[in-house]
Amino acid sequence: QDYFHQLLCTTESEEFIVPVWAIGARAILDFPDQLDFSTCPVKYTTQKTLLVHNVGNRPACYELSTQSPFSVTPAMGTLDVGDAVEVAVEFRPLKTGDHSRSLTPLCFVPGEDTHTILHARAVDAHIRLDRNTVTLEKTYITMSNSATVLIHNRSDITARFQWKAVDTEEQEEQLRQRWYHRIYQQQRHKLYSFLKEREVDITCRERLALLNHTFQSEVAKIRGDPMLLDDDIFSLVPKEGEIMPKCSAEISVFFTPQAAQVYERTVYCDISGRENRLPLLLMGEGLGPRVHFHFEELNIGEVFVRVTHRYEAYLINKGPIEAPFKLIPPTTAMGSCFTFLPQEGIVAPEKLQAIRVSFCPTIRGEFEE
Repeated sequence: QDYFHQLLCTTESEEFIVPVWAIGARAILDFPDQLDFSTCPVKYTTQKTLLVHNVGNRPACYELSTQSPFSVTPAMGTLDVGDAVEVAVEFRPLKTGDHSRSLTPLCFVPGEDTHTILHARAVDAHIRLDRNTVTLEKTYITMSNSATVLIHNRSDITARFQWKAVDTEEQEEQLRQRWYHRIYQQQRHKLYSFLKEREVDITCRERLALLNHTFQSEVAKIRGDPMLLDDDIFSLVPKEGEIMPKCSAEISVFFTPQAAQVYERTVYCDISGRENRLPLLLMGEGLGPRVHFHFEELNIGEVFVRVTHRYEAYLINKGPIEAPFKLIPPTTAMGSCFTFLPQEGIVAPEKLQAIRVSFCPTIRGEFEE
């Protein structure tokens, strides 16, 4: 606290006032005017150390305040007269470009307030995928094929990566919100079913408390979920990891089709040092069993009506996977005159299955089925 007083001096001829000031003891924290981080990688933590010195004549209780993307540790403390402390200032930007904030100490005793201008420029680091598209070889269903893709880290930082199914954090948050709603409905249904089955009589408040407890437990699990890529058709190994400076990481891409069709997926590499996630297009085609009959046409010729005629066809599997088969029942009048045995089964790889065909026509005339 400062003090002030006026001393009145009187003589025989005049009066005059002498002001008297006394400046009380105070804490004075010595900060630099500016702290420049220069150029830093985006989505990466860069740290600088400040030496904070109490050059005043009174102990200082202080709190350091700044704004994102900067942070300071420790943010609170006490400094005796003449003491100093090291303070870590971190810069972790999520967007590229220039960033400026103020670092301000808030003293809890009268003192000299000061502030430091924090400045940094965030840029994309030299980190990339070796290609944007991976086309895997045609693969039979239930079997698997693989390829590799490289992540090149040509920067001076240790880059941490994660493979994701969506390209932004906003989309991830939308997925979480949908999960929250679904889990809430599921927990609500389970709770009410449980109470109904056991005929438990509790108040509405107790029901809400139970529901809220189970819901919060599930929400905590979702919040801690890194939302890594989880796909039944395409899988990447490893899903996350670190890449040392001036090194590369090899990622294995596995393709396991479940149907005979063309598959396309775009996955995203979320990696420190790059603002936007790196997209990777995955393409592959699933192949079904290679099965055919040993003839394409059976010429029955002229036969008598209401007389059973028997033939045999061979279903041949020339592929490397099992071939399940099942008869599609005919719906035409003449088609109903045919009988096939067996009507369903499995043809092993590189094997054949005899199909017995019985034909007993009930109407006359030419036909083609």
